[in-house]
Amino acid sequence: MFWSGVYKIGRVTAPILVHYLVNHIIVIVGIGGLHIEDAALWTSATAVLLLPLFAWMYRADGNPYGEHKINAQACLLIALLGVACNLVLTYAENLLLFRLRLNLPNTAQEALFQSNFWIQIIGVGMIVPAMEETLFRGLVYKRLRGYTKTAWSAILLSAALFAVYHGNLIQILFAFPMGIILAAIYEKRQTLKAPVLFHMSVNISSILLTAFG
Repeated sequence: MFWSGVYKIGRVTAPILVHYLVNHIIVIVGIGGLHIEDAALWTSATAVLLLPLFAWMYRADGNPYGEHKINAQACLLIALLGVACNLVLTYAENLLLFRLRLNLPNTAQEALFQSNFWIQIIGVGMIVPAMEETLFRGLVYKRLRGYTKTAWSAILLSAALFAVYHGNLIQILFAFPMGIILAAIYEKRQTLKAPVLFHMSVNISSILLTAFG
């Protein structure tokens, strides 16, 4: 029983640890030539390196539901929902921090938004969401789903891991409800394309609002 629990925890968390190690290796290797405005570049480089590995692991796990298709209308609705959720959660978080009189730094996100605009769009807006959804929904959530009695148990646990991994309070406050929404979309649609599209719309809308807003 004990070793079975250790195996399950390891199977769920191992992909997250792989991402953590690869990301830090990239930063350490490039530390002499990297600056704060290169954050989107090294984040995107990590995603490019790990997306094929996580996609292979996702396929190797198998999908008991099959990979359902989504039509163009559903894609548009998912993208618009992503933008709407981004705006609502950002406003709610800012209002909460204002009410609590908290002025917390968000260095990681600010660094991403100082990077080259097109690296942000292509890397942070497209490649990173594809990698993160394959990691956190395709692997972490789906594996948790096989170990928990209900979908909501797996949704909440995977959202908590997704939030904590972002590393600071501001991002945790945003990432936890976002993780719940993403996992719920994956559970409902039964295709990884749905949370990937939602996540892309969230990131790209954030980039555009920061750049032009």
